[in-house]
Amino acid sequence: MIALKNPKLLKKDLLEVGTITSAAQYTGYSKAYISAIITGIRNPNPNVAIGLCELTGKPFETYFFIRDVNKKITK
Repeated sequence: MIALKNPKLLKKDLLEVGTITSAAQYTGYSKAYISAIITGIRNPNPNVAIGLCELTGKPFETYFFIRDVNKKITK
């Protein structure tokens, strides 16, 4: 799972290059979904994470990290 490191940094950088609406249009996802990512409510899917990095011109590691999710197998 992809998780956001620092929501404030991502929001600051996105607002330097445009608006939340323009980020939503660029990635092809809704403004509500992008806002939920920026506020830390939701985790981005890979396409959105890459799109936001492309939009800001920063590497993936600046904003995101991969969280290992181990699920227990129950019987």
